[in-house]
Amino acid sequence: MAGEPSPTPAGAAADPEAEAEAERLLALAESELSAGRLRAARKHARRAALLDPASPRAAVLATATNVLVADASSHHAVLLLPDDASASPLPASALRRHFKSLAKSLRVDPAASPAIAAAAEEALDRAAEAYEALTAPAPAPALGTFWTACTGCRLLHEFERKYVGYRLICPSCRRSFPAAEVPPPPEAESPVLALPPPPPRLAKKPKTEKPDMTLAEMQLQLVKKRGKASKKRSSRVEVEEEDGEEVEMENGHSDLMAVVDSDFYNFDADRGERCFKRGQLWALYGDDDGMPCHYALVDGVLRGSRFRIQIRWLDGEEGKPCGQFKVGRPETLHSVNVFSHLLACDRVARELYRVYPRKASVWAFHGDKESNAGRGKYDIVVFLSGYSEQYGASFGYLEKVGGFRSIFTRRDVGAHAVRSLQKGDLGALSHQIPARKVSNGEGSALPPGDCWELDPASLPPELLRLEPQK
Repeated sequence: MAGEPSPTPAGAAADPEAEAEAERLLALAESELSAGRLRAARKHARRAALLDPASPRAAVLATATNVLVADASSHHAVLLLPDDASASPLPASALRRHFKSLAKSLRVDPAASPAIAAAAEEALDRAAEAYEALTAPAPAPALGTFWTACTGCRLLHEFERKYVGYRLICPSCRRSFPAAEVPPPPEAESPVLALPPPPPRLAKKPKTEKPDMTLAEMQLQLVKKRGKASKKRSSRVEVEEEDGEEVEMENGHSDLMAVVDSDFYNFDADRGERCFKRGQLWALYGDDDGMPCHYALVDGVLRGSRFRIQIRWLDGEEGKPCGQFKVGRPETLHSVNVFSHLLACDRVARELYRVYPRKASVWAFHGDKESNAGRGKYDIVVFLSGYSEQYGASFGYLEKVGGFRSIFTRRDVGAHAVRSLQKGDLGALSHQIPARKVSNGEGSALPPGDCWELDPASLPPELLRLEPQK
């Protein structure tokens, strides 16, 4: 845009003059924000972000003002998505990842000014409402029903309209009567009502002979159908609740999505926009369980007003995170939040790579749900040696340390502490987990022995719950 400074080159530190100008623009943006002039605040915040891309204040304020000035009548615009009616709808998994990315970009530093904190919170409120509106299940179609009455005992019942014209057997008097429609009772909630006068008999006969059914059988079918419709609605809610367990939202949105923070190390710093370079191999989160089980080669990085990264997927044996992987189809991504960690691998040909566990790396095994139901979905291990096709690899199991979210230590000691992984066991591996070894010096709350802090984004929700210390 004319009149705006050119962005700072990737990897270069902003000069003092640019930082000073960025601070001045941020001060102007906060002033405009306090005065309610959102578009002016957005203009200053954008220019500050271009001058100092490393400034979290500028990034948060630019994102918040973009959300606040968006057309409130368009849920896509509020979520900073293209509002094109002719475009195909975004898949639910892609929409969930985008909202997760937007929520992370609206995280406010505790030292931020009240104006920025208030703007980020309001923007997050609007984005959350738009996300809920786009993911809300469609209302279940109303069941077409009618009211009929037994002409003998005067009992009134409600049934699905497709049974109009059936000859029904009343469970009270056991008489057969035609299922003719009558006016509904004053209180339609009551399934059975006694009518003082007998209802008028509508002698509507079915066009074809229909089987006799008791009222109890008819009611049972109606209840079953309503139960299925209710189950469909509740299952969608349960899916959203399971998604919400992955994360704990800040700014009062714990029932939606955010990312659980690690105990000590900031793993997000290792996958920021500046961390990507052409030729790198990365692990990416999958749509099925959200774990980093896919690999891709970075083919190009485009930085500017809108970050883009061009990748080529690595294709290997289906369902296995280890083995040989060949460079495959290209794709362009617009967010770094689908990336987990840099991949340690060996290049064996021009477009062929070999991925196996290395020494000191932490991996997850698929757990045995029948025999280890109480231990969760995955078993976490640390490799004590690198894998080779001739000798395999040795590893030890890890267990979670009480009082922490993502701190693990060795589970076994003695003769059973070291296990062996052979070539035939590679299918049991699920994914690698980024990890950092933690120092447990004097006065530390950590147990004696080696401890590792694992990336919460690569752990299942059941392992992220705080447990009391033993």
